[in-house]
Amino acid sequence: MFGAILSALAVSLLPLGTVAHARPLDEVVESGTLRIAVYRDFPPFSYHREGKLVGVDVDLGRSIASQLGVRASFMPITADENVDDDLRNAVWKGHYLTREVADLMLHVPIDRQLTLRNNLVAFFAPYFTSQFAVAYDPEEVESNPNPRSFIGRKIGVELDSLPDFYLATAYGGIIRENVVHFSTVDAAARALAAGDVVAVMAPQSQIEASLGPDLKRFELSTVSMYGFGRSTWVVGVAVNDESRDLGYAVEDIIAKLMENGVIKQIFSTYGISYRPPEPQ
Repeated sequence: MFGAILSALAVSLLPLGTVAHARPLDEVVESGTLRIAVYRDFPPFSYHREGKLVGVDVDLGRSIASQLGVRASFMPITADENVDDDLRNAVWKGHYLTREVADLMLHVPIDRQLTLRNNLVAFFAPYFTSQFAVAYDPEEVESNPNPRSFIGRKIGVELDSLPDFYLATAYGGIIRENVVHFSTVDAAARALAAGDVVAVMAPQSQIEASLGPDLKRFELSTVSMYGFGRSTWVVGVAVNDESRDLGYAVEDIIAKLMENGVIKQIFSTYGISYRPPEPQ
């Protein structure tokens, strides 16, 4: 995503069983390696393709490491029951089996309540605004649809996702029977492309990446899920509270990458729209 040089940067995985600790900036630089936690099986942000770890967050992590003058070492984590558990596993305590921790975690929601609940974690550098959306067949569904638009029509969702819970209960559950469940957003998008459903509701970035060239056949509409939390949220970076100097350095790097268009290019390479955070 950053041209031939950055694409050639090596990606290494921490060996299982390594016991790591939170490191300040000088230790990271001295070691020559930045340990970065990313979510496992989370396209288009971090996933394996032909045996290699790729994605928006992977490329962003490589660029951050390059700016620090070190190499990137990725620690893919499986999403736990909530983000609080993910932060515990990734940056301050480590997984109960390995106890390894990362220096930095990407794709962390920047949220006041999350910050207050996690005093062992410091949050920095919002770099992307994510949002839920509906992709729909304009020949089958009216513009700017709401749940009532899918009475008698099938809409796909990822099983046990927020859109799943929302559509199952909206307007008294009037379209519950028309909600089709899929194991992944990608599977739901394939069903839309095949005509098996008339719409898909999911994070817009995942819809865009999954549909790829087929996206032009459909319309996209943003979603307001009243009573089900935010439909739009900002993601950024988390570090151990004892590694704030690293967080400040990464914040400066990300600001530079946003300013010079590198982050926008990363998103474009994966076929998804880039929505920068609103200025604070």
